[in-house]
Amino acid sequence: MYKSFVAIGIMATITLAGCDLNQQENIKKVSMAEVSQQEELKKEEIVLDKDEVSDKAESAGSDSEDKDQNVKEKAENTTSANKSETDEPEKPETEEEVKSEKAEETNPAEKTEAEGSVATEKETEKPADTFNHYPRGQFAVDGNPGQTVENATGVFTIEKATEAGNVKVGPINIQINNVSLVSGEVTEESIAGVSGEEVWFLQVDAVLQNTSDLPIRFFFASTTMDMNGHQLTAHDMFSGRTDGDYTSTTPKNATLVYMLNGDHPPSEQINNVTIDITSSPINIETEESVGAGTSIDVSF
Repeated sequence: MYKSFVAIGIMATITLAGCDLNQQENIKKVSMAEVSQQEELKKEEIVLDKDEVSDKAESAGSDSEDKDQNVKEKAENTTSANKSETDEPEKPETEEEVKSEKAEETNPAEKTEAEGSVATEKETEKPADTFNHYPRGQFAVDGNPGQTVENATGVFTIEKATEAGNVKVGPINIQINNVSLVSGEVTEESIAGVSGEEVWFLQVDAVLQNTSDLPIRFFFASTTMDMNGHQLTAHDMFSGRTDGDYTSTTPKNATLVYMLNGDHPPSEQINNVTIDITSSPINIETEESVGAGTSIDVSF
């Protein structure tokens, strides 16, 4: 009986031992499985780490390429800008800045000289057949017979007037537009001191032009006038300005004034006059005459 119990106890112990071995083996298997899972996880982590490293490396490479590209573009832009600054001329200053600088740099003498130069250029650019206007003198009067005219010199009455027409002296064409007999009162004291307060005179207005290509010298101011046997010469002071330069074909005006006095017949008796053009046109290059003077009879 005792042996049976002992046997049962041994069997139970063996059974328990077997169970323990089985449990230990199962535990070992479980542990091995867990170890295997951990290793798999580690492998996955390693793979992930490698992928991350690869991604980071690619990102870093991309960033590096972008940076290199940016650096290259900046370098090219800098080179282009430098080249542009080197090759391209500087932009001109604005018109206002240029004017301001010129105004500051130009002194009055230089400015006057520059204006004179501009004026000379403009005169040079004038067309060949413009008109040269000359002063007509203090006594020049315009109007019709019987008309009273007041000007800065005085008050004048046109007693008689007519046109003499056209005449040619060599290459010089002379258009006599007016011959008038005038009387009046001089109110300008400086002139009255020379002419007297009461005046009486004949006035001749003409336009002259060289119709040739020759450079001509001709003095219309030497023209005389015959009135009822009295020979008259143009007054130097009261006649208009004239000159003898006809080197171009530009027409010019001339006004001659012939002063009368008590020695001459009264206006009622002055019905005819003769204009004697005594000057002959001269070719300046050869100093030879290219025409002869002439006379024009004028009736009022």
